[in-house]
Amino acid sequence: MRISFCQVLIVISILILAVLTGCGPVADEHSPEGITVLAGNALQSGNASEAVRLYTSALEQFPDDIKISSWLLGKGRALLILGRTEEAITNASQAVSNAVDSHTAASATFLIAEAEIEQGSIRKGIETLTILDQDNLDRDESKNAIDVLRSALEKVDMDFLTEEPATGWTEVFVLLELEERYAAQGETDKAILTGMEIDRLFPDAHNRYGQPSVEAQEDGFVALVLPITGSGSIYAERVSSGVSLAFLRTSDLFRSAPRLITFDFTGDSTDLVSIVNSLGSNPACLALIGPLTSRNAEIAAPNAQRWNLPMITPTATSSNLDDYGSYVHRLVVSQGNDAAAVAEYAVRNAGCSRFAIIHVYTSESVANAEQFKSVVEELGGEIVAMEGYETGATDYRDQINAIKYLNPDGVFLPVEAWDAIQLAPQLRFYRVDARLFGTSGWDDEILVEQGGEYVEGAVFPISFGSGSMNPATARFSYFFEREYDSLPTMLSAQGYDTARIILGAWESGVPSRSSLENHLESLNVYFGATGMCTLGNVSIPRSAFPLVKVIDGEIVSIE
Repeated sequence: MRISFCQVLIVISILILAVLTGCGPVADEHSPEGITVLAGNALQSGNASEAVRLYTSALEQFPDDIKISSWLLGKGRALLILGRTEEAITNASQAVSNAVDSHTAASATFLIAEAEIEQGSIRKGIETLTILDQDNLDRDESKNAIDVLRSALEKVDMDFLTEEPATGWTEVFVLLELEERYAAQGETDKAILTGMEIDRLFPDAHNRYGQPSVEAQEDGFVALVLPITGSGSIYAERVSSGVSLAFLRTSDLFRSAPRLITFDFTGDSTDLVSIVNSLGSNPACLALIGPLTSRNAEIAAPNAQRWNLPMITPTATSSNLDDYGSYVHRLVVSQGNDAAAVAEYAVRNAGCSRFAIIHVYTSESVANAEQFKSVVEELGGEIVAMEGYETGATDYRDQINAIKYLNPDGVFLPVEAWDAIQLAPQLRFYRVDARLFGTSGWDDEILVEQGGEYVEGAVFPISFGSGSMNPATARFSYFFEREYDSLPTMLSAQGYDTARIILGAWESGVPSRSSLENHLESLNVYFGATGMCTLGNVSIPRSAFPLVKVIDGEIVSIE
């Protein structure tokens, strides 16, 4: 079959038409579609100047076209290639304003950040990246945004990285940069802390982006988990000051000592569980101090037990904590009635059996007198006389004569130190030969300064306070005031004692969690800044108030 020339022409025409139909819009400068193609090709081929011209032409010819935001974005990209950063920012900002879809808006915001960084406004560029919704970028743009951010973070100073917590999608990269710098600068504590925070918040980050090599020191660290910011921060600061002082004192005395690393737990139970699990999985962490409340301590307890991580809460009071397992502890500060404590010591240890009581007519003094009497009689002793006097009195002749001939071998004076230093000489003057016992009101420097030989041998319980004569409390108060230029609180003392219990084990050569736990389990009673304290459910007798005795003009613990 022969094909005519006309048939050939028809076939060729059909093919040409088909080709033209499949090529889409004609690439010319007279239609929105055509100019878009030309500008895009120019930009892709690297002819940025031509791209700027074409995008400008499109914007001028078709100011109301739906593609205006993409033209502004394209022009901005071309301007950035040409180094005209300010113009690039202007066009990108207009693209954001005119964007009809989230992808264009995100791409334009990314372009603004790139231009800001290019012109040297690195902080501003990072802040722009922070507000960018990375999820609205395509895969390649998202990867580029990460590269741009990490490159910019390498150029900022440490103050920028640490002055405010990072937020959004940039947070993980700020933490990674911090971890890298701490490791490079040899700040092992901070590098470990930051790395653990990354693992807690972004479990896959180190696998995806790498991790610097950080060699943990052989002595390990102790974690302090408190609400440093947010609700409870006031109380946390007090506990933290005592804990920090204990570690500071230990580092001054011992060349090798565990480090203290603080973890800010702001109240979310999920975060607390993550923190404890992160610490538990880190072999460098030897122990955990915290949390503050019984509720949070009970949330942390199962995880500490699971990881065999010794945990001591300095302030939680719930006895339920004693049932979680051997690795969970709470500091228990001795509470009780000091008159009862003195009565038990006087009968059981001092060997006295006949007592006289001289008290002032105040509710507290009378209550102490009645309690002393009750305990003495309960233990088989005898109260031979109880005499009272009015507040402000200085002559106690009548009260002393009333007890003198009843031959007491112990005299209980539930009064303040000022009254004690006036009563004691008069008892001596009227020849009452008996041991003296007092209450915590005697715990004042004036007692030994002005009481002299007349209070020699006296026994009384100490109270917590900066003026306390309990040696452990006095030392703590001295160093606390020297370090912080303020008076310590009971919470500070509880933090201090908790830390000292752990550090005391370390000073004894404890090398691991298990041996530390063995040390804690063997601890019966600890005498510290708070007085007598124990861990968990160790029973303290009623006479657990720390008692002291005046010997040669000095206050000496008799426990």
